[in-house]
Amino acid sequence: MLYPNHYLQILSAALLSLGASLSPSINAVECGDIITEPATLTEDLTCSISDPNSAALTIQGPSGSLYMAGFSLTCSGLDQSNGIVLTGSSGELSTGTINGCNDAVVLSEGGLHTVYGINILLPLDDAIVVSSDSNIVTGNYTLGDGNDSDDGIDINGNLNFISQNIIELSGDEGMEVDGTSNTIIGNTITGSDGDGVELDGDFSIFVSNIVQDNDNTGIEIEGSSCTVSNNTTVENGSSGISLEFSASNNGISQNTSSDNGAYGILVIGVNAIGNNIVFNTATGNGLFDLEDLFESEDCSVNNNLWSGNTFTSAEPSCLE
Repeated sequence: MLYPNHYLQILSAALLSLGASLSPSINAVECGDIITEPATLTEDLTCSISDPNSAALTIQGPSGSLYMAGFSLTCSGLDQSNGIVLTGSSGELSTGTINGCNDAVVLSEGGLHTVYGINILLPLDDAIVVSSDSNIVTGNYTLGDGNDSDDGIDINGNLNFISQNIIELSGDEGMEVDGTSNTIIGNTITGSDGDGVELDGDFSIFVSNIVQDNDNTGIEIEGSSCTVSNNTTVENGSSGISLEFSASNNGISQNTSSDNGAYGILVIGVNAIGNNIVFNTATGNGLFDLEDLFESEDCSVNNNLWSGNTFTSAEPSCLE
């Protein structure tokens, strides 16, 4: 099992690599460019590109990188394009603002891309789409409109490292995880119009995140063999943590799930079995702190292990 110190070592190495590679090229960057070498923005850009499937800028790895230097890219017009798309492999993007694009940042093709320090404001669709493998997405901020925008971060690829991002007011899920073996650590997800997080991919590692004040469930788990630990899920409209459908063999440990509208920790899927739900704190939730819809009144079914949890109310009452 990997531990946070190991994640920090990976992150430090990645950021050192990023700083070394983003040398300040003064070549002008214009709307529609395909960037194939290190480049630096020297002014704000407003791009009116009418093809919604195209991009205002494309970074083509492995040689292409863009240091935005605190400047902004704004998508305009009646039919906005995507913002910045990273193609090839090992492309890099850092330190700027992207306004009003469809998908603001897309990590595609060969993966191994790095995106750091990007502010994404009012995307029309997803703020960040991770459709490739082995990317690093860290230290970014996304702000939706709580209605018309879609997900904050949509992860379809595998083996990605997603850390220290702040995701606010997404129009759907704050984060949707469909790929496998993704590591998600130290993010803050608040104010989503749907769930805070949907963990649909197997072998997800979801550790030390804050998931707060989302309209529906804080963390909805449909994947299997996931590690969900040391997270804080509070003041969400429905449950703090929910295991649904065939969510099986997951480790749910040392989380705090309090003051949610319905349940602290809920097992709602008939095939949600083999889960270890241990040493969590769940208090002050609207209905029950702990709820397993498929456990018997004397806890003789034992589809899931409940042990060592701190709580006030449970259904059935024999849960521990």
